[in-house]
This record gives sequence, structure tokens and C-alpha cells, in this order.
Amino acid sequence: MSHDLLSRRCRFTSKTVVVTGGGTGIGKRIALDLHAEGAYVHILGRRGERLLEAKREASSRSAPSDGERFFCHECDVSDHHRVDEVFDSIRDLTGLASGLVTCAAINPSRKGITETALDDWRKTLEVNLTGVFNCCKAAVLQMLAGGGGSIVNISSVGGLKAFRTRTSYNASKFGVVGLTESIALDYAREKIRANAVCPGYVATELTAPLFEKMGEEGFAALVGAHAMGRLGRPEEISRAVLFLLSEEASFITGVALPVDGGYLLKG
Repeated sequence: MSHDLLSRRCRFTSKTVVVTGGGTGIGKRIALDLHAEGAYVHILGRRGERLLEAKREASSRSAPSDGERFFCHECDVSDHHRVDEVFDSIRDLTGLASGLVTCAAINPSRKGITETALDDWRKTLEVNLTGVFNCCKAAVLQMLAGGGGSIVNISSVGGLKAFRTRTSYNASKFGVVGLTESIALDYAREKIRANAVCPGYVATELTAPLFEKMGEEGFAALVGAHAMGRLGRPEEISRAVLFLLSEEASFITGVALPVDGGYLLKG
């Protein structure tokens, strides 16, 4: 194995990295890949059983001598008091956070503004945007104390170009991009980088039921909306996230990177 490849597989050795929404889908894959590269991984989510399943999977992939490097924290990211408690616990367990990936999000039903109830709007923004704000704020405070760090927020192609009848979702994901740029601009001199990844449609255990509801014709149209003629895979999103999180991207900040198989090209 070449030195470059070996070092690339150990990009996060002994670093404390937090992944929200780390019990399922894209977040889970990111957490597992970070663990494989030596990080102390802390996953946050609302469903404890999903978090423990991810932990068991990480343990099954690692050597018994590897030690405890995968931690689970039940947390509603929209609750800033709970987020602060969790980040204090993370600091006490493995040290100050040097990395954050925010994947926690909800995907509301398709509605335009006239059909969107205020409660639904608030719920979407609380999780998809305020939750990202809460975690970024807690992480930046630790990164300032630790001399720097890197944040990757998961937005969406819907945060770069609006989907039809997805009012609250679009607003939340555009907001994530704006928040990311603000952090990047405000803290670049403090050695804190912030970037966003904007996935296209990705095949996961969570999206499978949604795709089934589309029917064969609807699903074929969705796949065809991507220039590459297929959906994304969780590992493809993870590779982009880990690159931006790592020192390989040391001169990149404030970027919203589409990882979308050419979806935006055809939009």
C-alpha cells in the first residue's frame, strides 16, 4: 500500500468527530467511514435503537484491540439545551470536537405555500435549520478552544435550486447553505472551515419506501432526471464529506458542493 493511500485511510486518527443523524442512511455511512479512518465518532439521533445498530455495525468492522471509539447520544437537535449537554459530554469523553457533520433532517410532505400549515413549517425549520445552527454553534465554541476544526453540513440540491411544492424543505436547505457560508466567513481566520454537501437523490433504506410509492414510471423519471442515469449511493456522499472534513481540503471553505450525478445540469 502506498504512503498516500495509507495516510488517506488514517485522516481522522484520534480526532473527535460528531455526526448528527448518524443512525441511518447517509449519516450512518459517514459515521462508519470516519470510524474506519480512526476517529472518535459520536453519533446523535432521536431513536436510540438505530444508534445502537450503527454502533454494533462499527464494532463488527473493527478489531477487538481497537478500543472504544464509537459513541451514541440520544438527542433532538432542535433542543439547544440538550445539544449543549451532549457536546459537554463529548468533550469529557474524548476531547474537544474537531469535526462536525450535520445530517439530521426531516422530509415533509409535498406542499406549496398555500397548503403548508404554520406548524409544519416551524417543525421543518426547527430540525433542518435550527438543529444545524444549534450543533454548529456548540461545535464552533469547542473548535475555537481547540485551535480550529472543520464542519460539513448536509444540504440538498433543493438548497441550490428549489423543488416544486417543497416550500418548507427548500427554505430549510437554502438556509443551511447560507448558514454554512456565514460560519466560513466569520471563522476562517480562526482555522475553522465550513462547507456544505448538496446530494441529489440517494438510495438508502429511508428513501426506498418513497421511491416505491412513485410507481415504475415515476421512479424511472426520477432516475432519468440525473445526467448519469442513476441514483447516488451513500458511500459516494460520504467520500465527498470526508474529503471536505479532512486536511486534504485545507484551502476550501464556504463551498456548497453538489454531489448529484448531474441532477442540477438537467434541472
